[in-house]
Amino acid sequence: MKVAITFIGTNKYLDFLPQYYENTKKYFLPNSEKVFLVFTDGDGDFPDDVKVYHQEHLEWPYITLKRFEIINKAKEVIKDCDWLVFIDADALPVATITEEEFLSRCCGADTNQVPFFGVHHPCHYLKMPPHNEAPGAYDQNKESLAYVDVEKEKPQTYFQGCFWGGKVPAIMHMIDELESRVNKDLENDVVALWHDESHINRYFLDREFDVHTFGPEYAYPEVFDQYCNFEPKIVHLAKDNSKYQQ
Repeated sequence: MKVAITFIGTNKYLDFLPQYYENTKKYFLPNSEKVFLVFTDGDGDFPDDVKVYHQEHLEWPYITLKRFEIINKAKEVIKDCDWLVFIDADALPVATITEEEFLSRCCGADTNQVPFFGVHHPCHYLKMPPHNEAPGAYDQNKESLAYVDVEKEKPQTYFQGCFWGGKVPAIMHMIDELESRVNKDLENDVVALWHDESHINRYFLDREFDVHTFGPEYAYPEVFDQYCNFEPKIVHLAKDNSKYQQ
């Protein structure tokens, strides 16, 4: 199994790469061939399994909103992989996630692989605001292509944008589609409420039976450590957003 791991780290986010690389290589699918796709405006010496793509830093929130477009720069490499996995630059695998664990969750008892996966947002799982009452964090702007009619569609899971992916080529069709939706929104002077995350939730809601949901332990929020009643697999690191979201 060959897996493309995508890391977007411009400006100060590149500081996360050394530990990210070490932990992801050690703990995430340790027996699989992995290629790390790093999109950055920085430079340095990178290991042989890291492919670097120059990416100018974009002001917040465009650096996250445009991540589908950014990932598409590596489509020629991704098409030769079996899976594409996005892990946020400030998210860190801290416990072993084996191939058996990953594939059994994405495939179930049979061999028919569910083409997409996402992670249940821990704050939604814990019923923390704004997830404790409708409409939660779903985008309510009808002008956006990320809009969710909560009353009509009754979504059950809100996905966090820090850990998602899927089987190639299905995941590349998703990335193409979401790149297009983001750009159409921007043409209409619309930015989705939670940026790329809002678009992911809209897309997954339309394909709920094609999406495996990993539990909140795969997006363990370090900042809310005292509220979590589960053990972390991937930790979303606490940080000073004023320093990084520029």
